[in-house]
Amino acid sequence: MLKHRIANTAGIVAATLLCWLYGLHLYRSANQPLYRSASQPLYSPPPQPAAHAPPSAPAPAPMRDSSDSILTFIHASDVHISKFVPKGGLVHFLHFMQTSVPLISPRALIVTGDLTDGKDKHRLISQQQPEEWLKYAEVLERHKLRARFNGTFYRDQRGNHDCFNVFSADSKENYFKQYSAARDSSGYLLQIQESFGLYSFVATDGCPAHGFARPLNFFGYLDAPSMQLLEQRMDAAKDSNHTFLLNHYPVSTMLYGRHSRPFKALVERASVFLCGHLHELVGGIGRQLQAYKASEGYWELEIGDMKEHAVYRVFAVDHDLVSFVDVRLPLSTIPLSNPALLDARVEEALPHPPVILVTNPKDARYLLPKHEPLERMRTSSFIRMLVWTDAPVSSITVTIDGHRLPHPAAYRGRERQVVEGRADETVKVPLWVVPWDPAQYDDARVHQLQVTVVDEMGKQSTSLTPFALGRDVSIPLNNDARGGWIMQQDFASMFRISGFISYIIMALCLLVIPRLYYAALPNYASWLSDRAVLHHKQQALTHHLFALLQRDANIFARSKLLLAILAAKARFVVWTQFTAQVHFSSSWLFWPSYLFAMSICVLPLFAGRLIPSAAGSDGIGSVYAYGIYMAGEWSPLLDSWTYALASIVSLAVLLVYLPAAIAPPHMFYSPRALTKRPWYRSVAIRVAMLVFIFVYLGIPVLMTLYTYGWESVVFGYGKAWLFIASSVALYMVDWRLPVSLSSYEVPAAST
Repeated sequence: MLKHRIANTAGIVAATLLCWLYGLHLYRSANQPLYRSASQPLYSPPPQPAAHAPPSAPAPAPMRDSSDSILTFIHASDVHISKFVPKGGLVHFLHFMQTSVPLISPRALIVTGDLTDGKDKHRLISQQQPEEWLKYAEVLERHKLRARFNGTFYRDQRGNHDCFNVFSADSKENYFKQYSAARDSSGYLLQIQESFGLYSFVATDGCPAHGFARPLNFFGYLDAPSMQLLEQRMDAAKDSNHTFLLNHYPVSTMLYGRHSRPFKALVERASVFLCGHLHELVGGIGRQLQAYKASEGYWELEIGDMKEHAVYRVFAVDHDLVSFVDVRLPLSTIPLSNPALLDARVEEALPHPPVILVTNPKDARYLLPKHEPLERMRTSSFIRMLVWTDAPVSSITVTIDGHRLPHPAAYRGRERQVVEGRADETVKVPLWVVPWDPAQYDDARVHQLQVTVVDEMGKQSTSLTPFALGRDVSIPLNNDARGGWIMQQDFASMFRISGFISYIIMALCLLVIPRLYYAALPNYASWLSDRAVLHHKQQALTHHLFALLQRDANIFARSKLLLAILAAKARFVVWTQFTAQVHFSSSWLFWPSYLFAMSICVLPLFAGRLIPSAAGSDGIGSVYAYGIYMAGEWSPLLDSWTYALASIVSLAVLLVYLPAAIAPPHMFYSPRALTKRPWYRSVAIRVAMLVFIFVYLGIPVLMTLYTYGWESVVFGYGKAWLFIASSVALYMVDWRLPVSLSSYEVPAAST
């Protein structure tokens, strides 16, 4: 008997350690693409445009009333041109090109991904639609976006929808390389040389090496070669006045590898990180997806989508002070109906309210102390604002702290020709200035600048700008509830740490330790009887404390009794759950539970045709907890961690519920207390468990079956198999086995 126990204990410990060691090996292998080993050759990127050395920097120019030293550009994202969705998307993009771009006439237009929708008719399966890409290319051609300013006006890049169901950058399904403006899936370096400085735009492509079909492919990553390319582009931009880093995915949804320097060291050179992807989320929690990364000194600004919210962002760099304003298309309804789908046409510009962007003084919530010459605001002579209108300006009213300034606004704007000989290609710089004395506001207070513009058509807009000229005055954005908290997170670390911790707790506390404890018991029946007596006494103590609480009127005594009751309840729950776990480890249900726990660590959660468009076996991949294995290589995609967490949580809940469900109630409660069925065996709890398992396991299984084929069920060790086993276990325990009190026999020890 003793030899059997020793062998049993050693077998459990050895099997668990072997599984965990192999799981560690898989984890290291899955993350290998993020880091270049000494044996790997350096990546040779495609030739990049030569960086233009900036002219020798003159002394900082004072901010007077000249329209020189102003660079403007527009950022938009998530267009989602669709051949199936009868609203938003394409029709918004057409109005944007017909109305907003001519109105602003910026120096550059940047679109950060999700150019097309890439879904089927039912919007469930990923499928690149060539008609959507043809329409996108048609819009670019019609508005001459590729050719404007000698090809330096328009830049686009891929989003996750643009690489859905695309095996590789060389696949024929990668329509981006054929129909986009950038054509290069690796991103780009765009440098704009002006007389007043050099400004660089560095775009990275966070799409996975293999574009998996949805519901995978929500998170992005940059592997070691991509990080090397980013390093080279950032080095080429090191002499820039400002560098703007662009990616479809926000930093919080990215996993960054490393070549010779980490991402945090590279992004310190960037002033602003521009991204899209999250749209505006739901329920208002994504209305202001912005965050200042203080340790690196840059602002991360996610832009709402063009698809449903019809929003774009106008930037101005005025004497190297970076300002921006968000603008929505002036549509009758948003999203706008589009029954014509890809046949939609927009021939005329819409009447547009004035767009106001105050550049001096700058909004104090978005200062960049590491990158901006903020002292220029304190030595400036004029309030400076850009006002874009499609009709002559009728009036401009400027107030500070409610007091109207005595001087009227004066127009100092101009239209600047970028390329000689192309008079039709100009940049609008509609500058208006108002004289002011900044010394009056150089204090420790926050002031409010309000600008109201009315054009001759009666259209009106108002801009509110909080500013502070005091050196130690800062204004927090206070947008945590509107998206700021999301932008500050590191979901890669969050998912990995929570996955590891939850798995270790589940495996050790709910399976391994109770089993080892059971194997070490010399007399299990006697131990179980003693535990029942202990639980009955603890329950009796709790009832006694309740009785005292009802009789005692002293508030201090009642407080102490209440704390004692909570402590007694907590002890009762912990002790009874441990008893249930040890009892469970002696049943046949322990072994399938243990096997599923180990399979999450060493086997794929599921396998299937993750890229249906790929030929033969190329599109078949395996989703492990640590990443996705396909075509002989790993993709360290964070999506796999979300699937693993769902399986871990589901199994943990089952391993808490099933031991209590199969344990006789008299193990926890004295016979006199068993006047009715225990609360955890009620019909409501049993139904809730079924719903929980269906939501956390059943729905994902149905989605993977529909998207990735029957292989995802046959080889779904951590999903489909777990769902089937859980459903059978719940059926056997909750609906086949008797649950009435009469079915339990109270042993003499418990009386």
